[in-house]
Amino acid sequence: MVKTEGSATHGGLAFALIYFTFFLDNVLLTVLVPIIPDWVRGEALALWATHDAPLAALLNTTVHRITNEEPGSGGSQAVVGLVLGAKAGAQLVAAPLASAAVCRAGPAPVLRAATAMLALAALGVAGCSSVEGGWGALCVGGARAAQGAGAALGGVAGLALAAVALPTRQRDRAIGALLGAVALGVLVGYPFGGAANALWSRSVPFLLIAAALLADLIMQYMFLDREEFCQATEGGGSGWGLRSGVAGVLGVSARGACGACAGAVLLTTSVMAALEPCLPMWIMDKFHPQRWQTGAVFVPDSAGYLVAASGVGGAARRLGAERVALAAQLAVGVAALAVPHATSVSWLALPHLALGLGLGATDAALVPALLARQPARVPQLAALLQAASSIAYTLGPVAGGLVSWFAGFEATMRTLGVLNLLYAGLLYRALKENPLSEQWGASTPSDEGEGSDCSGEGTPLRPHQYSALH
Repeated sequence: MVKTEGSATHGGLAFALIYFTFFLDNVLLTVLVPIIPDWVRGEALALWATHDAPLAALLNTTVHRITNEEPGSGGSQAVVGLVLGAKAGAQLVAAPLASAAVCRAGPAPVLRAATAMLALAALGVAGCSSVEGGWGALCVGGARAAQGAGAALGGVAGLALAAVALPTRQRDRAIGALLGAVALGVLVGYPFGGAANALWSRSVPFLLIAAALLADLIMQYMFLDREEFCQATEGGGSGWGLRSGVAGVLGVSARGACGACAGAVLLTTSVMAALEPCLPMWIMDKFHPQRWQTGAVFVPDSAGYLVAASGVGGAARRLGAERVALAAQLAVGVAALAVPHATSVSWLALPHLALGLGLGATDAALVPALLARQPARVPQLAALLQAASSIAYTLGPVAGGLVSWFAGFEATMRTLGVLNLLYAGLLYRALKENPLSEQWGASTPSDEGEGSDCSGEGTPLRPHQYSALH
């Protein structure tokens, strides 16, 4: 009994540290929004209309869009484009590397490396505070790329550590809470960045975040130095490199409904990724709102995601992950179709709330169910879902901007809405053939050992590996 209580204590501490890391990562992401205009003001930007929405699989998003009608704004937009694409691009590349690293080194060491990288990224942004104009934006872009790599490592390692540290009955709720940490960090980052910048200086919020991350790192060394948290996976592949990681992610994507679920994450996230750069310009042209309204219009989706990601897990277990995921994707599709019909800025709150609820419900339904079905493939599954969301935030703004340029914002939203509705049919077929709910919470050692090592070669697990799940 004492051993069980000790394991529960260490599991709770591990969860708290993972949650804190996810939260700080997203505070660091959004704290930049109210501060960055000062760095590029010398480039004569007229507006920085931005928002960071919470992402399926953990992830994270990127600040989007600056526009200016004055001559010479092309250089500013090019610099800003590099800044905005740096995090998502780095996160996409680092996701398969993260899965290989977790397999070879264990989740806790990789989480520590991720936290250290995030702290360095925060210090890097603080160091860029004295650099003005376009060079300052490029400096920030380098720091954001470092944050993207750290976020990829932290997202994959955090989920893998949660799978090791928590028993099955707690894991599903914990994963929903970890997804909610993303949205909470997004919501906290905006006012924190603005207030700290106004009261002190532009570097202070990043220094405070760096200090919090370093404290988090120290606590990780103190409380996560346990054998089961630092254990490499037997048969975890032949190397640490990109090739090994990509092979593992591609291997898990071809199994069962994993690829179809990743496609659902990509398409639902693409709606938000396309909205963020396009919507502010559209509402400015159509409704001529005050500047604060262009940012406030995105608050309902973050709040909706926080509520759904934290609270839908129990409903998904009762109703079935398949039903909840399908309903969520349909809600995202309908929300995308409804956005162009808005008659005022305040009316947009309804489709944005539906969009946030749909994104959060998709994550809360699919992520725990996938991890329960293949618990020993957590690193690859987490990397797959994170890669899907990173692709959405890398290509979504570009594709959305191009469609908006040629066909208009309304056509962009209708296209994405129809694609989500059509894909819901494909997801239904995939989940019908490979149901998730039947094994959710009912995994057995035989289920777990079926092709369950990180390399995808079917090497059996050591008897004590992932024992906390059962």
